[in-house]
Amino acid sequence: MRLLTLLRHGKSDWSAPHRTDYQRPLKERGREHASRMGEYMASLGLIPDLIASSPAVRARQTAELFAEAVEYEGEITWDEGIYAASAGELLRVMRDLPEDSEHVVLVGHNPGFEDLADFLIEQEPGVPLPWDGVRLPTAATAHLLLNVSDWSDVRAGCGKLLWLMTPKALGQSEEWASNQ
Repeated sequence: MRLLTLLRHGKSDWSAPHRTDYQRPLKERGREHASRMGEYMASLGLIPDLIASSPAVRARQTAELFAEAVEYEGEITWDEGIYAASAGELLRVMRDLPEDSEHVVLVGHNPGFEDLADFLIEQEPGVPLPWDGVRLPTAATAHLLLNVSDWSDVRAGCGKLLWLMTPKALGQSEEWASNQ
């Protein structure tokens, strides 16, 4: 069994000076959300063995802020194969992950991340999903349990969505907890 967390980059700053999509940075809100997601994962005791990220500026910033907040002690792997990748391209990235990594956080972009989650999540025969697929707004995380012994064995339907957390839902749960 392997754990996979898909973390979409935080909210990007379209008004910041940048020449390409690749160079677009995070907004302050995106920076805050990336850190909060790391703190949330740390509070659950879910420290990854590996963080692999798109090297695009907004994803890089998200990965670095998340890693600091989750107290990740390893090196972040910067993988060009994650930037603007389709589900198929992301699947190839996953199949090349180090076998000694039990829990991997991938940091990247939509629509590839949503498509990958939908591809990996097991569909029970005759039972429709209660939604039209996994939706990952900026800085959202989808945490999956994959029924494989090696990353090279990842295939369609091998996963189960354990939970999905968005910055908005995290803020609402924190607000509720502080009012108790």
